[in-house]
Amino acid sequence: MFKFEYTTTDYRTFLQDFAAALGTTVINDRIVFPEHIGHGFMQLIELPNGLQAIISDYTIHGTYCIRRLKTHDDYYTLRYEEITINDNFTFLIDADEHKETADKHSAIYLTSTIFDISYLVTKGGSLKGLNVIFNKEWLGKHLGITDSDDVLGAYINLKTASSNIEPLDAEYKRLFNEIMETGHDNPLWLGIVQNRVMLIIERFFTRLYDKNQSLTKHVRISKHDISSLQEVEEILTKDVTVSPPTIEELATTVAMSPAKLKRIFREVYDSGIYSYYQKQRMVKAREMLLTGDYSVKEVGMHVGYSNLSNFATAFKKEFGILPGTLKHAG
Repeated sequence: MFKFEYTTTDYRTFLQDFAAALGTTVINDRIVFPEHIGHGFMQLIELPNGLQAIISDYTIHGTYCIRRLKTHDDYYTLRYEEITINDNFTFLIDADEHKETADKHSAIYLTSTIFDISYLVTKGGSLKGLNVIFNKEWLGKHLGITDSDDVLGAYINLKTASSNIEPLDAEYKRLFNEIMETGHDNPLWLGIVQNRVMLIIERFFTRLYDKNQSLTKHVRISKHDISSLQEVEEILTKDVTVSPPTIEELATTVAMSPAKLKRIFREVYDSGIYSYYQKQRMVKAREMLLTGDYSVKEVGMHVGYSNLSNFATAFKKEFGILPGTLKHAG
């Protein structure tokens, strides 16, 4: 299995690190996938106003996992994805898992660096996509927010209302296809690509601005509460091999009532507190199994299960298959 994790918010650095993990090099801001991993490319595009984008078009020859680890930096990524699924595809935004077994997955959506996001694609899966990264000042300006410190709260409100996701319609697809169909040897290639990427950005954020105006009239989660939730989330995930504190202990730590903590934690992370902890525990187990370096018993014991049957039951409840099946498949 190929696995890559990163935290950088600079796409040039990301491309260099990703190329090193693949065992290849960046040439003219482009990575060509080595044959043992897949075939296709990633291309860095510098946009006006200091924005960066990455265009991707590749097919995977084995199990492939890429994960952006959460940070406290205020950065946001617009993600356009058209994924063809050979067997199955899973992407995880913290505890919010989306698993696809149909032929295709496609969407355009906004994510924040305060959340982990990971992709697990099996052999034969392919991805065509566009990622564009923004800082909080840029996003605040385009959401009509005068105080950039309020951007994260606005994003959380959009996320909890599911207003940060749009299905791909014909216009999005037309713009993206024009990016992909313009030959790299065309002397106007860069200008055409920059123009189409900016049109996609403009279209998405025009719609998001309208949604944000209605949501921010009654902001539900304060900046202070978001900071408290991040502290609780870090406590829960610091070591998933040991039992977490009680909800009462967590609430005391962040000076919040247990009832309020449970309510706003579910709003932000789409999960109850203990369900979130259990999800991260099983995600860790799955990652270990997919390496092929550990037995099911070793993994179960590592994540805190002395009883193998209980571990197998918990794993199947989370992912729908027994851990031994996953290990064999990986």
